[in-house]
Amino acid sequence: MLIVEYIDETFEGPPILPKDPYDRAIARFWVAAAGKNIFLKGEEQEKEKEEACEMLKILDNELKDKKFFVGDKFGFADIAANVVGFWLGVFEEASGVALITREKISNLYAWRDEYINCAQNKEYLPLRDELHAHFQARFSAASK
Repeated sequence: MLIVEYIDETFEGPPILPKDPYDRAIARFWVAAAGKNIFLKGEEQEKEKEEACEMLKILDNELKDKKFFVGDKFGFADIAANVVGFWLGVFEEASGVALITREKISNLYAWRDEYINCAQNKEYLPLRDELHAHFQARFSAASK
């Protein structure tokens, strides 16, 4: 994320971090909060999964009435939430474990659609079908 900040401050183009100091602080807060690991094993995995679900509920509440984390513009906190916006969805599809649903976590679910289809982001994301096949193969091998 330090590199993303450097790019934002150094090069021309649409801003990644908000110009307003308060909004910049909020974006940095969400970046710091996005680092949970649910890919552990045993008790550690269950503990992290519970904490991740709580964090997803907090993120869901934060997105209420907003298109992106700091308003209507795609930015720094959205980039940091890539694991939730893109990778978690692929993981959910391949594993059959749904953490983000329209019924339970509706704001984050809507944000994920915005994130995946955002013009600044869409063309740079890996091909979802290829990733899904890769994860599916890993889950199949792990269950044998």
